[in-house]
Formats: sequence, C-alpha cells, structure tokens
Amino acid sequence: MTDQLKPKIAGGLKWLFASQVVNQGLFIWFSIYLARMLDPSMFGVVGLVTVITNYAVLFVDLGFGAALVQRKDLDQEHLSSVFWFNVLIGLMLGATIFFLGPLIAQFYDEPVLVDVARVLSVNFLLSSFSLVQSNLLDKEMKFKRKVTINWVATFTGYVVGISLAWSGYGLWSLVYQLLVTQLATTILLWFFSSWSPGLQFSMSKLRELLPFGLNVVGETSVNYWSRNADNFLIGKFVGIEGLGLYSRAYSMMLIPVRNISSVVSRVMFPAFSSIQNDHETIRMYYLKAIRYIAMITFPAMAGLTLVAKEFVLVCFGDKWIDMIPLVQWLAILGAVQSILNLNGSIYYAVGKPHIAFRVTLVTSVILLVGFVVGLLVNGLLGLTIAYFIAGTLLAVPVYRIAIRQIGLSLGQVFQSLSGPFWSSVLMSASIVAFQYLVPVSDMVVALIASIVIGMAVYFILLYVMDKEFKALIKR
Repeated sequence: MTDQLKPKIAGGLKWLFASQVVNQGLFIWFSIYLARMLDPSMFGVVGLVTVITNYAVLFVDLGFGAALVQRKDLDQEHLSSVFWFNVLIGLMLGATIFFLGPLIAQFYDEPVLVDVARVLSVNFLLSSFSLVQSNLLDKEMKFKRKVTINWVATFTGYVVGISLAWSGYGLWSLVYQLLVTQLATTILLWFFSSWSPGLQFSMSKLRELLPFGLNVVGETSVNYWSRNADNFLIGKFVGIEGLGLYSRAYSMMLIPVRNISSVVSRVMFPAFSSIQNDHETIRMYYLKAIRYIAMITFPAMAGLTLVAKEFVLVCFGDKWIDMIPLVQWLAILGAVQSILNLNGSIYYAVGKPHIAFRVTLVTSVILLVGFVVGLLVNGLLGLTIAYFIAGTLLAVPVYRIAIRQIGLSLGQVFQSLSGPFWSSVLMSASIVAFQYLVPVSDMVVALIASIVIGMAVYFILLYVMDKEFKALIKR
C-alpha cells in the first residue's frame, strides 16, 4: 500500500467511525423515544413497505455505482451517462411502486399500505439524483464530507419524525422521517459535490461498465432477499405486530454490521480497488481490519445476548417483552455477520463480483428454506432460531471462499481473531456468574452492573491475551 493511501484510509476510518458513533447515538435515543410513543404494529407497517421499496432501490443504481468506484479510467461521459440512467430508472421504479400500492396492500391485507407505498415511492426519484455524487465521494475517499452530509440529513429526519409523533401523526411520523432524510441527503450531496452532470449520454460508455455492474446488482439483490425474506414471510403469515417486534430485534443484530464492519468496508473497497493486484498488502490490512472489528463486535453481541431481558424492558418497555428471545438468538449472529460483511469488499476490489453472486445465490436458497421450515414449526421464534442455525452453519464455507480470493486461509483468520474471541467467551462467563451469584431485582441496576463488569473483565483479558491490543494501548 502506498504512503499516499495510508492517511486516506486512516482519515476515512476516523470520520466514518465518528459518523457511526453520532448516528448510533441518534438512533438509540430517537428510536427508543419513538418506540415508547408508537405501537410495534406501526413499525411493522413501515417494515412491510420498506421490504419492497429498499429492494427496488438497488435497481436504481444497477451496480454502476460500484463499477464507478472500482474502475480506474473514467471520464465525464461515463459519469453523466450513469447519472441520467439512474434518473430514468428512479422515475420508472417510483411510478411502478406508486401504481402497485393497492396490490401491496391487498397482498398483506393492510389498506393503509396503499398511501404509505405511494408516499415512499418518491424516495426512488430523490435517491437517483445523488447516487453518482455519493459514489464519487467514496471513490475519492472524501469521507469527512459524506459524514457531514449524513449527520445533518439523519438529524433532520429524526427531528421531523419526533415532532410529528409528538403531534399525534402516529404511523406517518415514521414515513415522513424516511422521506425527509432522503430529501436532505440528496440536497446536501448536490451542494457539497464538486461534480455535476452534463447533457452527454452514451450507451457505449454504459456497456463498458455493465458487466461489472450486473454482477454487483445480481449479488446485492439476491443478498437483499436472503436478508429480507424473513420480513416478507413474517409480514404475510405472522402479522404487522410480529414484524414490528422482529424488525426492532433485527436492528439490534445489525448494530455491529452497520456501525463497525460497514464503515470498514466502505473504506476498504475503494482502497483495495486502487491496489487490486497487490494481494499481499490487501491481506495484511484485511487481517488488521477484521481483528479491530472483532474487538468491538464480539463482546458487544455476546453481552447483548446475556442482558437482552434487562435491555428490552428498560429501554423499550413492557409492550416489547416478546422481543427478548428474538434479540438473544440474533445477537450472536450479528457478531458473525460483522466479519462476513467484508466479503463484498474482497470480491469487488479484485474484480470478481460474479463469484460473490454465485455464493450468495446458493446461500439465499438455503436461508429461505430455513425460514419457511422455522416458521412452520414454531412461528416467529422458530424462524428466528432457524436463521441463527442456518446463518452460523453457512458462515465457514462462505467465508472460506471469499478469503481464498486474496490467498488467506481459515487458520490465519482464526489466529487473528483468537484474542477477541476467547476474551468474549470468558467475559460472558463472568456476566453469567454475576447474574447467578448476585441477583438484582432492579432492572436498571442489573443492566448497568452487568455492562460495567463485562467491559472491565473483557478489556483486562484482551490486554493479557492479545499482544496487538496491548501494543495499541501503549502507543
């Protein structure tokens, strides 16, 4: 890795982690506040629509965004062609969702979904106007600028959502929160971007990017449905309240994926793409990246599993009590997903999105079968347990295929992760021992005590067992 790239990676990670700390603080505070004012069914209604709309958003870009980041030789005609193509697709998808509103409502037997789907269809057009600008900031690794945009847009959306919920708008406070956040993001990306589209449009330029883009959109779309088939099935066969509970529990699982590994992935993809033929350097930085991810996500998810009851009752209230077992099963899977989430950066950087597509296709079929079997056996909880079992069993072969692309073995990876793993296991034992030996009736006190004890034990063990962590502390 060149000396010029190192400060870009360090700066990118610094700003994106700062962004996630702020965003997560906003998410926890505002989502808990909204959850106390609104019923689980309202979150379920929005979840039903976003299962479909978030999938359709993938086709606005059609994989061209990743192709722009990965490709080294780009000109204005490439960029303008992709921009106008995105706008066209965004307009078509928005119109499609608008007119499909009644069918979506009929499928789920929820009449309110007609208006919700039609309002959220506007997001397709809004997002299409800023995708190229966003991808160029990624390619140039100008993450400070993207962080600023994200902070302002996220805060604006939450303020609108809270204000509307406080004023009695109920479900619509969640809908307009999403809409305002996207509108603010688009406006800010145009304001802060140094690039603007021209009037050029060239099919030949699009065809140059198309092979890479199609494999990316194929992989991401299949991966999306493998991750959201559970929401689709729950919404249809369990109901909106069950989906509301599951979506909140699932968001807890995604905390390490969205806030840790996704940050690293967003930096590593453009960085690895710039040195895509230097596998030795990629291996070195990849092992460092997953070690740092595991240092945070392994203890966090193990701890959440053990304090799920106290966490849910203290933060969300008694009406969310059925979410507790869902959080417990999904939390550990979140730790596994935090490492697997970097697979895409490897495939895309070395120019092999077709392998990612094939792997994702096979794993998606297996997950879907697991979801259906779990749902038939034991409803919502059965589906959650099936997700845990299938996701855990698939992790090793899926991961092995990905790291093989840069010449890594599972043994090298396990050695790199041994310190965070064993420290987390022993930390979990200490929390269980505390809960058994010192029972505390007050939920708030029990939650705080378990967190403090767990963190203290974990960092002490990691300092003793992990030489790299010890060296990091001593710097």
